[in-house]
Amino acid sequence: MFDRQGPGVPTVRLLLMAVLVNALTLPLAGAATSADAAQVLPHKAIYDLHLSRTQINSSVTQAEGFFEFEWGDACSGWTVVHQTRLKIDYSDGRRLDFGASHKSWESKDGKSYQFFIKRNYNGSPVEEVRGEASLGDGDARGTAHFSLPEERDVTLPKGTIFPTQHSIELLQAAEREELPLWRIVFDGSGNDGFFGISAALMQSYLPGEDLSEIAGRLSAERSWQMQLAFFDLKNQTGEPEQEQSLRIFNNGVVDELELDYGDFVVKARLREFRPLLVPDC
Repeated sequence: MFDRQGPGVPTVRLLLMAVLVNALTLPLAGAATSADAAQVLPHKAIYDLHLSRTQINSSVTQAEGFFEFEWGDACSGWTVVHQTRLKIDYSDGRRLDFGASHKSWESKDGKSYQFFIKRNYNGSPVEEVRGEASLGDGDARGTAHFSLPEERDVTLPKGTIFPTQHSIELLQAAEREELPLWRIVFDGSGNDGFFGISAALMQSYLPGEDLSEIAGRLSAERSWQMQLAFFDLKNQTGEPEQEQSLRIFNNGVVDELELDYGDFVVKARLREFRPLLVPDC
């Protein structure tokens, strides 16, 4: 996702793709045993980023870039590697050239998580974040240990889950028509690494309904248009830090994604994707 660190400078948390695609190879409850259950696809996807629209008072004149996402099965856990580059032009002549990468591993029981995040501005590295986290049983609080940029521990709120588990619950809720859904998710980004996510269903699509050219390869899959709002749990205003709209298929491929900064909106459009090999575990 996107949050802000510094005046007028958006930074990329990039939670969304990890949250939504990382765990989608896990069977959905009540669906995986049915004859028509979807075959979820571990894959690499590449998206083009471009400016979709701006508010009247926005100083942003152009935005473009790319987003690459790779999900893999590591037998004992799920791996996610994604990177982005976004160039933003402003009306006063400034250009922000932002890059970020995020690598993570999450155990298949949803109890352990490791992460490494790098960010750079205009070609210069500005941040590296590394750490690991674990969750207790039931509603017990979890703990995150950051080793970079400095050693520190963070106690996770009761009910916190990691991105993979959130993906499972989100798609289960969509399949059962039980959205909206609220969860606290830890991915290691931001100040303490966790935040609240509210997910609402905007529209359901039958297989083959309203597909783009590339998404035509997904014509056998159901899909959902969802709206996600991300909240800083320490912010008392009740306003989300950022909102996202996306269409996701039940094989784990995200087709289109919009990221709303407030004064401007960036759209990510799927350019290509390919399946990844599943190891013989």
